[in-house]
Amino acid sequence: MCVGVAIALRFAILTSVLVLTMTLSAPPHVTGRAADRVPPLPAPGGHVVAVSSEAQLQSAVTRLASNTTILLAPGTYDLTRTLSINGNFTNVAIRGASDDRDAVVLKGPGMARAGYGHVPYGIWTGGNVQGITIANLTIRDVFYHAIVFNAGTQNPRIYNVHLIDAGAQFIKSNPDGAGGGVNNGIVEYSVIEYTTTAKDAYVNGVDVHTGANWIIRDNVFRNLVAPRGGLAGPAVLMWNHSSNTVTERNLFINCARGIAYGLQIAGFDHTGGIIRNNMIFRAARQSGDVGIAVADSPNTQVLNNTVFLSGTYGTPIEYRFPGSRGVVIGNNLLDGAIGARDGATGVETGNLASARAAFFVDAVRGDLHLVKSATSAIDRGLNLAGVTDDRDGEVRPQGMGYDIGADEYRPDELVKESR
Repeated sequence: MCVGVAIALRFAILTSVLVLTMTLSAPPHVTGRAADRVPPLPAPGGHVVAVSSEAQLQSAVTRLASNTTILLAPGTYDLTRTLSINGNFTNVAIRGASDDRDAVVLKGPGMARAGYGHVPYGIWTGGNVQGITIANLTIRDVFYHAIVFNAGTQNPRIYNVHLIDAGAQFIKSNPDGAGGGVNNGIVEYSVIEYTTTAKDAYVNGVDVHTGANWIIRDNVFRNLVAPRGGLAGPAVLMWNHSSNTVTERNLFINCARGIAYGLQIAGFDHTGGIIRNNMIFRAARQSGDVGIAVADSPNTQVLNNTVFLSGTYGTPIEYRFPGSRGVVIGNNLLDGAIGARDGATGVETGNLASARAAFFVDAVRGDLHLVKSATSAIDRGLNLAGVTDDRDGEVRPQGMGYDIGADEYRPDELVKESR
């Protein structure tokens, strides 16, 4: 794997320790933003190469030039080689021809098939790639990573992508070993999931080393769990001296861990950034660990998240290690206490740690939108400068005050969740 055995072993060691209310006078207002209501991208600019077969796709990648979009016709492309983009490129894209992410499928030989041939990954970038978009397609069944960005790649964008059953991290961003990495990445309107479980515990949805200014928003992460007896990594892991990440408006369903800024003591494993308006749900039948972790990440804000772990972990939000100072944790709705561990310091304000299933539209299925009777969360939050809307993009406040958690309740709201 591209990060080496040492990091895999270190990761494994660390993981082991460590409303539906409708008025009669008006139609319902339909919301639901994470990955199910995707604004279409503009038509591709520059040179467009249309392909409709795997052979044509491989040829287009081999002949790729700057300012070029490879546009894939609907269909399944059984990969014979990883799509490797290695060299000096500016503003390139691989995208499906339609806005349906499931209409184009890039398929590997299987996440558990060690004899993967020339397809260890789905898409791989190296060299000096300045601006790459991967959009409107599915990548599935690869032995390692679905998408790999190596240092030298900058400004990558993943948009409206479905990633299924990868053998290791779904999206991997590697450092250069000299303090540099991939910066200004965006992952949005995408679904990242396992059909059942991962093949082992060495897995994340998004795993970024030494990356600055990433944005991870409006995505769904589902079933990121290890086989029985293992603990999978965080669905979103920003670490190894990453900084200023924004993770917002995402939905996490039955993942072993949700979001982690930092993982270990490393002279600041992450710095700054914000985690806001995320919904994290885990069913009682699914074991797991913390929902949101701030570990050796100073000046990080954790605001207006809803974390409902059904009693599977006692402290749904934790901050830990002496380097985690200046942390602000506010307006979060939880079903357990906030944990300050191992010398971490910060401000906890306006949080509600007594959430019950009755607060939500359908907690059993992971729909954590508020219902009218959740009065201890509605209009009880603080006015925080870093939060002006909710997970569905609705303006805050809707009532007399701000609501606690990721959802701002409104009586005419009919929520459509991506499942």
